[in-house]
Formats: sequence, C-alpha cells, structure tokens
Amino acid sequence: MEDGPWRITFDTNPDSCNIHCIMCEEHSEYRKEKKPSIRIMNPDIISEVIANAAPHGLKEIIPSTMGEPLLYRHFDKLLELANEHGLKINLTTNGTFPGRGAEQWGNQILPLASDIKVSINGSSNSINESIMKGIDHEITLESIRTLTRICDDLRDKGINWPTITFQVTFMKKNIRDLKSLLQLAIDYRVDRFKGHHLWITWPELEEESLTGNVHDRIEWNRTVDELVALGKDRIELANVSKIPIDSVDNLLPEHYECPFAGKEAWIAWDGTFNVCCAPDELRKGFGYFGNVRDTTFMELWQSDKYQSFIRYAGKNGVCRNCNMRRSVEGSGN
Repeated sequence: MEDGPWRITFDTNPDSCNIHCIMCEEHSEYRKEKKPSIRIMNPDIISEVIANAAPHGLKEIIPSTMGEPLLYRHFDKLLELANEHGLKINLTTNGTFPGRGAEQWGNQILPLASDIKVSINGSSNSINESIMKGIDHEITLESIRTLTRICDDLRDKGINWPTITFQVTFMKKNIRDLKSLLQLAIDYRVDRFKGHHLWITWPELEEESLTGNVHDRIEWNRTVDELVALGKDRIELANVSKIPIDSVDNLLPEHYECPFAGKEAWIAWDGTFNVCCAPDELRKGFGYFGNVRDTTFMELWQSDKYQSFIRYAGKNGVCRNCNMRRSVEGSGN
C-alpha cells in the first residue's frame, strides 16, 4: 500500500566533509563557530525506518546531503539495507570519492542507484574551486568519466539503468559560466543537469543571490532560455526554470507548489522527523514533529500534526521564499 513517502533522506553524517563549499550550511568557510561534536546516525535508525516505511511505498533513500555521505562509516550497511528491501540509492556527492576512489565506489553503488549527483559549480578549475573550497576540479572530471563508463557497462548488461547528474548551485559566481558547464555535461555524456538557487545560509552570500532583485531575475531568466536552447534533445534539464520578476518581497506566487510535502521525508542524524530540506534554522519554524526513536516512522507520517502541515504547505513565509517550489504545469509561469 503506497500511503507513505516514496523517498526518505537520512542525514547520516552532517559533520563529516572533506571540502568547504561556500554555500554549505555546515562546512562553509563563513561558519565562524566550529561545532566540536561529530554527529553520526546510528544505523539502527535507518534499519528501523526502512523496515517500517518499505511496505507503504518507499522506493528510494538518500544518504546525507549535509556532509559527504561517502564518509559515513556505516555506508556499506546502508547499501545492504537498500538491497534487502529492493530500494534505490540516490546519492549526492562532492565528487572526491574518499577512501576507495570513483572506480570502487561506482562499482558498489551504481548497481543499486537511481542517480548519482556530482556537485560541480563551474566548468573551469578557477570557478569551481573558488566555490567548492578544497576540491580538485580535474580529479572530479576524471571521476565523472569513470562513473559514465560504469553506467554504460551496467546498461549494456541489463543490470541497472542509473543516471549521472551535474548538481549545481546557481549564483552570481557561476551564472555566466552555466552555458559552458552545461556543454561540459553534454561532452561528458552526463544524463542530467540539475540545480537550485542559493540558500542564503551566511550573510556573506547575500550578494550572490540571483533572486534578490528584478535585474538579477531578468538575467537568470535570460540564462534559462540559453540553457534550454543548448540542452534541447541533448540532456535532461532539472530545476532550470524561470522565476517571477514582479513578485513582492521575493515571495513566490501561490500557485507554486511544494514538491516534497506528503511525498518525501527527512530523518536527522538523531532520529528527528523533518518535513523538508530547508536549512535547519528555517525548518525549525515549522515546529517539532517527533522522533523515530520514540514513535514509529509511519505513526509520525500519519500524525495529525504532519497531515496538517501537508494541507497548509506553501502558506507561510518559509515556503513562500523556498528555492525548491515549482510552478504548477499549465499555470502560465
């Protein structure tokens, strides 16, 4: 019975990362106070949540999107659980493939994967490395070649049909490079080019936003036209869409909908049930929905409080400013 989420994200290791992307909520160089603790999810939480949610329509799981998931010490256990329950792995990685390298990681993950998203924010060393502090751009590109080769082999053998995605954060530092980055994705035979607008997680990022004023929005919308023209019939574009230029106070129109409410869930490292992927300080504004260590996942999913959240998703200020909301098809936007 499919009365649960189709996908769950587990924040497995938010404190563990080997680079410092400027836009990262946890690991940016702009974070002045470094957290001394290392938050690591107990794998029993993952096991119990999956066992509870799998009979209710769960199809896919995502390991940590805060921190580098391949640094999670129990990642092999996560792969075992996915295989046991017939679930797909949807991975977002910074592209360093720590410890084992792209070849070994690719051979372990891709047979179970729906998609591997490699974070890349520029077509050149200078742009990408200025955003993803500590990354080696050339090694990232070599790793992408490795992944596409493994994907080709899996598809040819009929084992699995995973995709490889360029995951991009749109900002002023890279807006004029996005066409070159898209061309790079096409040249490397990447399946998808996906991104989202910058969350302002640090004051230093205010000037990087492409949504803050009419001029920036017009430039972004012009860039969307160029990307769509370049990518047409060559690569899938995801979340590459125009934004309103005349909304008040940067609020999205009412007909923009949440792609997550009632469809996906997030479990924090300590078992806290979260309703979306907004930065933690914003997400706290929605309230507390419980913890899977105290109450089963499906009880929390079906709770009156969460069902009320679903009904009113999009009505508050956090939702109205959310970078992830999408225009309803046919709405004219």
